[in-house]
Amino acid sequence: MLKGTLLQDLFGGGTHAIIVGNNCAGSRSSGGGKPLHWTSCLKIAEDLASGLLYIHQSSGLTHGNLKSSNVLLGSDFESCLTDYGLTSFRDPDSLEEPSATSLFYRAPECRDIRKPATQPADVYSFGVLLLELLTGKTPFQDLVQEHGSDIPRWVRSVREEETESGDDPASSNETSEEKLQALLNIAMACVALGPENRPSMREVLKMIRDTRAEAQMSSNSSDHSPGRWSDTVQSLPREEHLSI
Repeated sequence: MLKGTLLQDLFGGGTHAIIVGNNCAGSRSSGGGKPLHWTSCLKIAEDLASGLLYIHQSSGLTHGNLKSSNVLLGSDFESCLTDYGLTSFRDPDSLEEPSATSLFYRAPECRDIRKPATQPADVYSFGVLLLELLTGKTPFQDLVQEHGSDIPRWVRSVREEETESGDDPASSNETSEEKLQALLNIAMACVALGPENRPSMREVLKMIRDTRAEAQMSSNSSDHSPGRWSDTVQSLPREEHLSI
């Protein structure tokens, strides 16, 4: 059985998930999220981008509900997407409003729940999720509108606060600074307000893979590999796993 932890659990949220066709699910409530090391961010980002691209190119469909509570992590930060395809069963005439957290993952053009999800909207949601990975901050407010063009400065300030508190999510060397900037650039491209200005998931995945390849060539980051950060996942208590 594949055992996993919900990504949201790392950021202080709690939820329940049932993954159709897989024997893996989990639920937990916790407090206080922390930004991940950039190598872990890259690993998770590549897995999720690969999954989204598969959905986009193989079926021409959308995920429609990408957020941290719909991402399941393995012990080495391998990531699985959940809740895929469920938005098509939603009643378009329903008056039910999404939660604040769910709302702010959505692209501005798709915040009216009566409007169908689109692939560019998935890209926007991916960008918000990437910002969450970099900061540990769940979007209980509109991160893009709140911080605007200062998002890179805000991300750095959040990570610097962790360093000052004794938890250093990013080693202070030239390579880590370059890769952090690369991840910020990808996130900023994804959260462009105009859907026509966002990259495709194929382009996003290429940028992420290029960044990982450059990191492997330019730096020996074994001391901060995603596997070392699996201790964070392993330390989280798990409830009984569910499957259908």
